[in-house]
Amino acid sequence: MSKAIFNKKVLAAAIAGLMSVSLVGCGGSTGGQTGSSRINIEPYSKVEFNTEQVKSGDIQSSLTLELKPDGYSSNDYSIQQSDYKVQEVKVKEGDKVAKGDVMIQFEAKDIQKTIDQYTDQKERDQLLIDHYNRLASIDSSQDYSSDISAAKEYQVIADKNGTVTYVNSDLQYGYVTAGDTLITVDSGSSDYVSETADSYEFKEGQTYDADFQEATFTLKLTKCEKYTSSATGEEMQKLTFQPVSDMTGVTEADTLKMVIDKPVVKNVVYVNKKAVFDGSGEKKYVYTVNEDGYRNAVEVTVGDTVDDYTVIKSGLKAGEQVVIN
Repeated sequence: MSKAIFNKKVLAAAIAGLMSVSLVGCGGSTGGQTGSSRINIEPYSKVEFNTEQVKSGDIQSSLTLELKPDGYSSNDYSIQQSDYKVQEVKVKEGDKVAKGDVMIQFEAKDIQKTIDQYTDQKERDQLLIDHYNRLASIDSSQDYSSDISAAKEYQVIADKNGTVTYVNSDLQYGYVTAGDTLITVDSGSSDYVSETADSYEFKEGQTYDADFQEATFTLKLTKCEKYTSSATGEEMQKLTFQPVSDMTGVTEADTLKMVIDKPVVKNVVYVNKKAVFDGSGEKKYVYTVNEDGYRNAVEVTVGDTVDDYTVIKSGLKAGEQVVIN
């Protein structure tokens, strides 16, 4: 009986020893600390969302358009000879030119007499050097074709109507470098055009104000064309405006800014448009966030989007917090 008791004591001691080794092995280094092993669990923390408050009241919005000259182009004029001497620069920056106007005249002694012969008549009749063919039709016995060709070689002539926006300062010294831009002329029609995806109802014939720098100009809407963009599928409007004001000081390269105050949307509930998500079918929803930081999907009925805000017809109330995408 005593032997059996002894064997049980030995077995119990062995089991206790194994348990002690197992606990030390699982605990690892204790850094000098004693006691039982510990398991650290991170406490729950809220997930932070970018949110905004649902608002109510009136929405005052505006539409901003950039108006650019219709058919705008910029032409640089240069020559390929460096041995030409400048006789006269006939234009300066800001001058309006017509197609065929001589902008720079170089010295050409062998044909100068021919040019001088028709200068007075050109000024009286607004007849330019490259219109010699008209003179030839008056006196068919004369052949001016060689004079025309020779004269043009010693002139820089405007290809289009437009505004001079650059004149090379080296011209004042009488000589030029081959290939350098001597004059730049910006061209375009007198009309201005703009495009917008906004649904604002424009009325042809109505006048609008547009700004350039410190000046304000009045323009009349002459055409409003609606179309669907092949790139985005958006419904677009192309607008054409005709100046009513004198546009002196504005070149074909300048862009006008037009700001139109849109009708006030009164007494509505609205959210940042980035808070509204597409659901299945035509459904729309937003995510609301409660005090514990949990996000909930809520189906909403939406109205118009006005600038950066979407009108909420049902599903939300003012003061709630919604997630912004």
